[in-house]
Amino acid sequence: MSQEYPKLLVISHNAFSMTSNNGKTFSSIFGGWPKERIAQLFFQNEVPDFTVCDTFYYITDEEMISKSKQNIGSQIFQNTIELIKKSNSPIHNYARKKPLSIFSFARNIVWSTNRWKNDKLKDWIYKFKPEAIFFVGGETTFSYKITNFISQELNIPVFLYYTDDYITPIKTLDLFWWINYLWLKNSLNNLLPKVNSIFVIGEEMKREYSSKLQKKCIPIMNAIDVQEYIGRSNEINTNNESIRLAYFGGLHLNRWQTLLAIAESIEKINTEKHINMSINIYTGTILDGNIIQKFAQYSCVRFKGTVTEKEIIDEMQKFELLIHVESFDKQMISKTRLSISTKIPEYLASGRVILGVGPNELSSIKYLNSLGCTYIIDSLDKGYIKDKLENIILNKNEFTNLAQKGVQIAQANHSIGNNRKIIKQSIVNGINSLE
Repeated sequence: MSQEYPKLLVISHNAFSMTSNNGKTFSSIFGGWPKERIAQLFFQNEVPDFTVCDTFYYITDEEMISKSKQNIGSQIFQNTIELIKKSNSPIHNYARKKPLSIFSFARNIVWSTNRWKNDKLKDWIYKFKPEAIFFVGGETTFSYKITNFISQELNIPVFLYYTDDYITPIKTLDLFWWINYLWLKNSLNNLLPKVNSIFVIGEEMKREYSSKLQKKCIPIMNAIDVQEYIGRSNEINTNNESIRLAYFGGLHLNRWQTLLAIAESIEKINTEKHINMSINIYTGTILDGNIIQKFAQYSCVRFKGTVTEKEIIDEMQKFELLIHVESFDKQMISKTRLSISTKIPEYLASGRVILGVGPNELSSIKYLNSLGCTYIIDSLDKGYIKDKLENIILNKNEFTNLAQKGVQIAQANHSIGNNRKIIKQSIVNGINSLE
């Protein structure tokens, strides 16, 4: 084994990416890994980021349904990505808009047929011959089964990574949710003997997961290249009476409902105070027509589409206040309570002020509130939201100092260099402990 960088197979639902939140996280973690010593197996119809890795293999839901076993799965090369761009994933898009447990159950049934286990996949695995697996755990059982198969086949350790809480049961009478949960729990238990250690998103998750899974858990905060943000930031505008707000990220997990409540209050403030506050939404989430209509009733809302990792820094500079939102839906609270958003480090490093909106029991909101340089709205009460926003307007003279403190926190807590060192050393030590 190379003491510097072992050959590593990353298994995840999302590909390395410069735009999607999860994919950006993976790209930032492994951006310094030698390209010839890393490969990725993923399960979405996405174009991967070739700046991180050259060796890709993907399997999609559509292939599992429509293709013969021997034709399922494909390697991806730079000269074949146009085939991915020209196709889409209707199953995934529909499931994202309507995340019903019965769809997850049906998906697990399809993948449980093991039709993914063919010579194409085995040949690709043996050609790369990884020394360890970095597996991004999720809520669907099949990825655990595939990871376990490869780990057993090559007799290599697994390093598990959780960005959200998928293993804590929630209060629900949904039969399919419980079937999926018990199926997931069984798949995780089957994989755990091969798991060396678990990377988690924060200290709260470390405490809970260490106790539940009886494995070493290593907290790694989401991280970015802070210096790139600092080098491209400009002075925050506090002169005009109004405030330009922006949201960057997904609108799934019912986050759109929280943004809609903010938009309603902004619209009222604009009317009463005769100002022109705006809320600009940068997202790749495909919304239902009825949701779009809900936003359309407010003139303060502007949808901006998606931006790349490089574009996002400059776009953030156009605004005074960046919004982080979480859902107040009880089921979504259970799912996200231990998570810390990938957007928080970017917001802190941008030199802009942060408005966090969400239940105060969530780790993301707790973390933002602890920093002492953010504004927090922890209720959907309309009067409360309006009062908070009006107070922010009155205190615009604080923005520069708050933004500068945020940059300092980003440097201390979210440097990508620190995370890369922790992950690499943990993997090297884990492999060496087995020799």
